[in-house]
Amino acid sequence: MQRSDETLLLEAIRGDDCSFSELVRRWEKKIFGFVFRYTRSHEDSQDVVQATFIKAYKNLDRLQDTGSFAAWLYRIALNECRISFRKKSSIRRREFSLGERDRDSSMPETALGIDRVTPEQILSGREELNRLGEAFYRLPAEQREVILMREYQGFRFREIAEILEVPLSTVKSRLYLGLKTLRRFMEES
Repeated sequence: MQRSDETLLLEAIRGDDCSFSELVRRWEKKIFGFVFRYTRSHEDSQDVVQATFIKAYKNLDRLQDTGSFAAWLYRIALNECRISFRKKSSIRRREFSLGERDRDSSMPETALGIDRVTPEQILSGREELNRLGEAFYRLPAEQREVILMREYQGFRFREIAEILEVPLSTVKSRLYLGLKTLRRFMEES
């Protein structure tokens, strides 16, 4: 029987490194996906994920409510993303990808049904994604973060509010304003 995150967390707080390692294995892909969408860099994402788990391990004793481990971990990851983003702010123009498919994937495009699409349509779609990516990263950070968590990570509004430590109404208004601004940016370009 698989132990719950809360059980593993309690054991990790008591000093069981194996339990913390199991938590890392359970959460690293989810955290990596979140971080990758923020940093847009595989290498930077690996660094941020590593920093996230190191910080979590060092601060296990500060976690007040073991039931809110996920929100706490995402909050650490978000803070590490912000730190990384500030450090890399001069290198913002990178290839943008909202898709789940890994660039190194060997999956043939015909398996995705792309064989029925013309090269012009593929190019047009890529250009549109690049425009969307540029517009998305022009948004204020607080709006970008909420859109990222809601639309691409699938978090509920309450979860986002817990991660960001802001009222639920603030999360909703940031999402609304962010999407509205994103539409305007796309119309301008």
